[in-house]
Amino acid sequence: MAKAQNSARYNIRVLDRAVSVLKTLSDGRPRTLTELSRELEINSSTTFRLLSSLRSHNLVQLVDATGQYRLGLACLELSRAYHIGDEIRQASLSEMEFLRDETRETVHLGVLDDMEIVYLEKLEGLHAIGLMSSRVGRRAPAHCTGLGKALLAYTPSGFIQENLAKLNLTKFTDTTITDERELIDHLKQVRARGYALDLGEHEYEVRCVAAPIFDQYGETIAAISVSGPRDRMDPVAQNIEMIQRTLLAANNISKNLGYQDER
Repeated sequence: MAKAQNSARYNIRVLDRAVSVLKTLSDGRPRTLTELSRELEINSSTTFRLLSSLRSHNLVQLVDATGQYRLGLACLELSRAYHIGDEIRQASLSEMEFLRDETRETVHLGVLDDMEIVYLEKLEGLHAIGLMSSRVGRRAPAHCTGLGKALLAYTPSGFIQENLAKLNLTKFTDTTITDERELIDHLKQVRARGYALDLGEHEYEVRCVAAPIFDQYGETIAAISVSGPRDRMDPVAQNIEMIQRTLLAANNISKNLGYQDER
């Protein structure tokens, strides 16, 4: 209880009120502005402003015919993202632990969001290492990370070209690919061999092997990677055992998610 009371000190009042609107509408019953205002004990002008902001993010919809408000499609998208992310994590955790124990290096699980990856899980390696910036929930650029390249390689070419057109391929190290044509060609190679390598392209001292994870429909929905410092991982491209272990883990996770390889 004390912890909850302490954290409440940092709450933002308008955000608390907006969350209250969403919680109230979460029972599935649409309400008018007046009904919401009365139920939440917030004056109508404030309630209207809250609803306007929530509508702008599609978290709330106004049913014009009745003048009632209900939850918007963005709530469904958030719910779907949560369930997908949790399902992938649950299906992956035992394989991630096995891969970490076998390689003794750090194992990541991530998904693609536009041209960034989002870390769903991270299991620290059994060696003492503190040089990686990755954290669960944190983002990283897709064009220069193993997870990102493993995922981009299996996306439609139109998606990559569309996003590259509005993205600056930031150079992080001397090995970062910053040319669009070179990146597209590189991703074709990644897809052909079934795994991606990060040769210090995002963080100079880090090396990585990553492989895609497929769902029951054969869609690429996540990727798994093994990462470590260059003095232990190099030459990573020749570390066949680690590459095969990463591929096996990705394949087992895919099977856990209902994927059937018909090749």
